[in-house]
Amino acid sequence: MPWWVVAYLIMLTLMITIELIKNIRERRSLVYVLAEFSSGILGGTLVYAYFNPSIAAWLGWLVIPLLAYIILWDQYALSQMKKSAYADLSGHENDDMDIYSKLFAFLFISPCYLSGVLISWQLINR
Repeated sequence: MPWWVVAYLIMLTLMITIELIKNIRERRSLVYVLAEFSSGILGGTLVYAYFNPSIAAWLGWLVIPLLAYIILWDQYALSQMKKSAYADLSGHENDDMDIYSKLFAFLFISPCYLSGVLISWQLINR
Protein backbone atom coordinates (compact mmCIF):
# COMPACT_ATOMS: atom_id res chain seq x y z
CA MET A 1 0.00 0.00 0.00
CA PRO A 2 1.44 3.42 -0.94
CA TRP A 3 2.59 5.73 1.86
CA TRP A 4 0.05 8.39 0.91
CA VAL A 5 -2.81 5.92 1.42
CA VAL A 6 -1.49 5.09 4.88
CA ALA A 7 -1.23 8.85 5.61
CA TYR A 8 -4.81 9.36 4.38
CA LEU A 9 -6.13 6.51 6.52
CA ILE A 10 -4.35 7.94 9.58
CA MET A 11 -5.85 11.39 8.91
CA LEU A 12 -9.28 9.82 8.32
CA THR A 13 -9.03 7.96 11.63
CA LEU A 14 -8.09 11.20 13.36
CA MET A 15 -11.03 13.04 11.76
CA ILE A 16 -13.44 10.23 12.71
CA THR A 17 -12.23 10.40 16.31
CA ILE A 18 -12.56 14.19 16.44
CA GLU A 19 -16.03 14.03 14.92
CA LEU A 20 -17.06 11.33 17.38
CA ILE A 21 -15.95 13.45 20.34
CA LYS A 22 -17.62 16.56 18.87
CA ASN A 23 -20.91 14.71 18.32
CA ILE A 24 -20.89 13.35 21.87
CA ARG A 25 -20.18 16.82 23.29
CA GLU A 26 -23.01 18.28 21.21
CA ARG A 27 -25.25 15.59 22.68
CA ARG A 28 -26.29 14.20 19.31
CA SER A 29 -28.50 11.14 19.41
CA LEU A 30 -26.85 7.75 19.75
CA VAL A 31 -28.19 6.76 16.33
CA TYR A 32 -26.56 9.82 14.74
CA VAL A 33 -23.24 9.20 16.49
CA LEU A 34 -23.17 5.52 15.51
CA ALA A 35 -24.20 6.25 11.93
CA GLU A 36 -21.49 8.91 11.58
CA PHE A 37 -18.87 6.64 13.13
CA SER A 38 -19.82 3.62 11.01
CA SER A 39 -19.84 5.73 7.85
CA GLY A 40 -16.28 6.87 8.50
CA ILE A 41 -15.03 3.40 9.41
CA LEU A 42 -16.69 1.82 6.38
CA GLY A 43 -15.24 4.53 4.13
CA GLY A 44 -11.77 3.78 5.45
CA THR A 45 -12.44 0.09 4.92
CA LEU A 46 -13.26 0.72 1.26
CA VAL A 47 -10.00 2.60 0.76
CA TYR A 48 -8.09 -0.18 2.48
CA ALA A 49 -9.95 -2.84 0.47
CA TYR A 50 -9.08 -1.17 -2.83
CA PHE A 51 -5.39 -1.60 -2.06
CA ASN A 52 -5.86 -5.06 -0.51
CA PRO A 53 -7.67 -7.33 -3.00
CA SER A 54 -8.24 -10.09 -0.45
CA ILE A 55 -10.36 -7.71 1.66
CA ALA A 56 -12.21 -6.55 -1.47
CA ALA A 57 -12.90 -10.18 -2.40
CA TRP A 58 -14.14 -10.87 1.13
CA LEU A 59 -16.53 -7.89 0.96
CA GLY A 60 -17.75 -8.96 -2.47
CA TRP A 61 -21.05 -7.48 -3.59
CA LEU A 62 -21.60 -5.97 -0.14
CA VAL A 63 -19.42 -3.09 -1.35
CA ILE A 64 -22.30 -1.60 -3.36
CA PRO A 65 -24.83 -1.23 -0.49
CA LEU A 66 -22.02 -0.07 1.82
CA LEU A 67 -21.02 2.60 -0.68
CA ALA A 68 -24.65 3.69 -1.06
CA TYR A 69 -24.99 3.94 2.73
CA ILE A 70 -21.80 5.98 3.07
CA ILE A 71 -22.80 8.41 0.33
CA LEU A 72 -26.37 8.83 1.60
CA TRP A 73 -25.32 9.25 5.22
CA ASP A 74 -22.54 11.70 4.43
CA GLN A 75 -24.85 13.85 2.34
CA TYR A 76 -27.40 13.85 5.16
CA ALA A 77 -24.71 14.72 7.71
CA LEU A 78 -23.46 17.55 5.47
CA SER A 79 -26.98 18.96 5.36
CA GLN A 80 -27.06 18.86 9.18
CA MET A 81 -23.80 20.78 9.64
CA LYS A 82 -24.23 23.72 11.98
CA LYS A 83 -24.00 27.18 10.48
CA SER A 84 -20.85 29.15 11.20
CA ALA A 85 -21.34 31.94 13.71
CA TYR A 86 -17.94 33.53 14.15
CA ALA A 87 -18.32 36.94 15.79
CA ASP A 88 -15.37 38.45 13.92
CA LEU A 89 -16.77 37.48 10.50
CA SER A 90 -19.57 39.17 8.62
CA GLY A 91 -22.72 37.28 7.65
CA HIS A 92 -21.42 36.86 4.11
CA GLU A 93 -18.09 35.55 5.36
CA ASN A 94 -19.85 33.08 7.67
CA ASP A 95 -21.88 31.86 4.68
CA ASP A 96 -18.66 31.42 2.70
CA MET A 97 -17.15 29.53 5.66
CA ASP A 98 -20.13 27.13 5.57
CA ILE A 99 -19.66 26.49 1.87
CA TYR A 100 -15.91 25.90 2.22
CA SER A 101 -16.44 23.64 5.25
CA LYS A 102 -18.88 21.47 3.33
CA LEU A 103 -16.61 21.43 0.29
CA PHE A 104 -13.63 20.38 2.42
CA ALA A 105 -15.66 17.65 4.11
CA PHE A 106 -16.86 16.32 0.74
CA LEU A 107 -13.39 16.41 -0.82
CA PHE A 108 -11.82 14.81 2.24
CA ILE A 109 -14.19 11.84 2.16
CA SER A 110 -14.24 11.51 -1.66
CA PRO A 111 -11.35 8.98 -1.77
CA CYS A 112 -13.66 6.62 0.11
CA TYR A 113 -16.34 7.12 -2.54
CA LEU A 114 -13.83 6.68 -5.35
CA SER A 115 -12.45 3.48 -3.83
CA GLY A 116 -15.96 2.08 -3.45
CA VAL A 117 -16.82 2.96 -7.05
CA LEU A 118 -13.61 1.37 -8.34
CA ILE A 119 -14.15 -1.83 -6.33
CA SER A 120 -17.75 -1.96 -7.59
CA TRP A 121 -16.55 -1.44 -11.15
CA GLN A 122 -14.10 -4.33 -10.78
CA LEU A 123 -16.89 -6.55 -9.45
CA ILE A 124 -19.24 -5.69 -12.30
CA ASN A 125 -16.58 -6.26 -14.97
CA ARG A 126 -15.47 -9.70 -13.78
